[in-house]
Amino acid sequence: MQPVLEFIQRHERSYTYSVRAPHKSTVQREACYVDRGLTSLAACVFDAAQALSHNFPRAHVRYQGLCMGEIEVSRLRACSEFIAQQLKAEYARRSASESAVPIAAAG
Repeated sequence: MQPVLEFIQRHERSYTYSVRAPHKSTVQREACYVDRGLTSLAACVFDAAQALSHNFPRAHVRYQGLCMGEIEVSRLRACSEFIAQQLKAEYARRSASESAVPIAAAG
């Protein structure tokens, strides 16, 4: 079993993450763990990796509600700043492409 690791930006300098079991249904499972007070996404990524590294080699990663894929927990720990930058860039890229859809095509 690989956990689902979700990162959320709450405010400009407030990030949180949660860990939950994966699910196959449309109903999202309750988080097993939630941390609510880190000041950067990189710190959040590092803290989550530290928490998971003893029991899980890989995790499914979500950022701001979007699935970002699966990654090795050791990589999250070793490259937390780089991973944080990638998560933000991918989220911005996806958000920009969604907002570029013409209104007529969306409806």
